[in-house]
Amino acid sequence: MVRKKLIFILIILCSFSVVGQISIVPVRGMVEIISVEDAHEMITNSTLYPDLVILDVRTQGEYDAEHICNATLIPLDELESNLNELYPYNNTEIIVYCQSGSRSADASQILDINGFTKVYNMDGGISAWKSAGYDVCTNDNGQGIDFSLTSFIMVLFGTMGILLIYYKKHRF
Repeated sequence: MVRKKLIFILIILCSFSVVGQISIVPVRGMVEIISVEDAHEMITNSTLYPDLVILDVRTQGEYDAEHICNATLIPLDELESNLNELYPYNNTEIIVYCQSGSRSADASQILDINGFTKVYNMDGGISAWKSAGYDVCTNDNGQGIDFSLTSFIMVLFGTMGILLIYYKKHRF
């Protein structure tokens, strides 16, 4: 009889130990993974998605090189500290993308955990977007001018030659 009581107490103690190991994680809405075709459809359908946010979570340099037109840049490592920029859109569709889909999956989870309800992770990132033949935009900022030293020297000597001929002809 004493043995049965000891076994019963041991089972109860073990049960409390196991229950203490269980952690309860709040479950929010699920992040939906969408194809680039679905993302393109959402982006081009302003009637169904008038307030759609396209969120690029890559770096500034990657964004400047090429990005989906009208995308908002918030790099993944800055996302949590800049969530206030997105809170007005917490019940609006947000398409999240990166280069290949890895960083955007992390960013989508951050948004989901923080109460954003319509988060879509674009599978394959901008690489898949370009492979599908969709347009991208760049941030040139007027820095797309190719200026070579050779061209400069040719223009300089040409100008000097013309001035020399002009001065000799008019005897200055």
